Amino acid sequence: MDIQQLSHYLDKLLDIKSIKDAPNAVNGLQVQNTGEIGKLGLAVDLCQATIELAIEKKCNMMFVHHGIFWSGVQPIRGAYYDKLSAMFRANLGLYSAHIPLDMHPVLGNNRALADLIDMEHLEPFGEYGGENIGLKGRISSQSADSLGKLLETRLNASVKVIGTGEVQTVGLVTGGAADILHQAQEEKLDCYITGEGANNHFHEAIEGDCVLILAGHYATETGGVKAVGRHLEEKFNLQTEFLDNPTGM
Repeated sequence: MDIQQLSHYLDKLLDIKSIKDAPNAVNGLQVQNTGEIGKLGLAVDLCQATIELAIEKKCNMMFVHHGIFWSGVQPIRGAYYDKLSAMFRANLGLYSAHIPLDMHPVLGNNRALADLIDMEHLEPFGEYGGENIGLKGRISSQSADSLGKLLETRLNASVKVIGTGEVQTVGLVTGGAADILHQAQEEKLDCYITGEGANNHFHEAIEGDCVLILAGHYATETGGVKAVGRHLEEKFNLQTEFLDNPTGM
């Protein structure tokens, strides 16, 4: 399988063409290479560290959530040049999927996070750009602190819990989606889980009587790339490896 064949399959699998996203996401094949794909590196972010890991692990291609154009149009010099030149020298291809990976019903970041907390009766939730990109559902009744500790254990990341009380109904959107908190409050959900937030979201959570759990932008978005990797291993017998480079954010 070459990079064009694999990219075409991923385009259809993730419905890349029909899902709206930020302009700098540039979903799909971002950097081409030559030859067959023997090993795929999976990463949340395309950065110098994950590129070096991919080269070290002898990957021919990377599948990432945040691609090389995430910071927008810029001159090809400095750190940006270093990344591109390293990829060209190593014949390392790149495919990126942002919102399409977040919202995939089976392989998406949100589905992975929902499965991690054993959430059931899943329904679409979290409107962004006219699409519901997250999920809502029910979990076994437990305290907000217990849910936070469960997430800390299963994500192996620091988790901040804002608010107290019993939690049974949950909405979640992975990454940096604290602005959707008000939607959880409007739907009378007990808790909203996302990756990171701003200072004002603390007060909004307390005053809106909805527990807010911030489980890390990076940590909550590791599930999707891993799920796609497992799918490709089963479908094409393709070797994959997760390139872990946590930011702590």
